[in-house]
Amino acid sequence: MAQKYKGNGLVDGIGEGSALVTSEGIAFNLGVDEVTGIVIETGHALEGQCVAGRIVVCRSGKGSTAGSFSLLQLSQRGLAPAAIVNMQADAVITAGCVLAEIPLVHRLDTDITTFSSDDILRVDGAAGTVEILK
Repeated sequence: MAQKYKGNGLVDGIGEGSALVTSEGIAFNLGVDEVTGIVIETGHALEGQCVAGRIVVCRSGKGSTAGSFSLLQLSQRGLAPAAIVNMQADAVITAGCVLAEIPLVHRLDTDITTFSSDDILRVDGAAGTVEILK
């Protein structure tokens, strides 16, 4: 049986895919290449990993307000995450998810360390739930 966790849904939509998990924040403006979707921030735990079609699970966003536009650019190129799950979403991530129509959930009733990279997750932004499918 799948495990389901409840949080606060901030951006509606359903995203399903393989998780990409880090306890660090992600700077979508300078830390993720907008042409490839690959994390390029030197020393980041996800350096070299691609966010495209993944469920990105992280502490929060980081960096400047350009991160919102970067999420939109990734979406327009088909390289956006399928959904984002944050411990605490910030205004930059939230605005970017709204613009790019990426489901966003934060403040789950479990710590993000519950999830592992490559877990198959289903995120429901309207319901504010994250479900481990596999």
